[in-house]
Amino acid sequence: MRKFDYRAPRFSVDLPIRLTFEDSMQDGRCREISTEGMKLELREPLSPNSCGRVRLSYLNFRLELPVRVAHSGASYDGVKFVYESDEQRDDVNRLVAVLAGPKQQSGPLLLR
Repeated sequence: MRKFDYRAPRFSVDLPIRLTFEDSMQDGRCREISTEGMKLELREPLSPNSCGRVRLSYLNFRLELPVRVAHSGASYDGVKFVYESDEQRDDVNRLVAVLAGPKQQSGPLLLR
């Protein structure tokens, strides 16, 4: 019987990112995020198992993290975070908590 691995909850987002792999740089969009990694929308697919860095900004968060390509597909690529420190892991946990929190409602609120 195969062991079941639990996966961290994923959250839908739309964040600009920049990926750096060796000598190349590529801008794209993060479409899903979890504490383990991201689902990315890119112009060019990534090479499976390649390693690089992802940079993203959101509100007061500025993160640059090492990643490994976990999935490469026609429309989306998946990268897994390769944490170098507990501080990086804590930063991602805080970012995901903010992104997963209640959405701010815009416009007037109707009260009865």
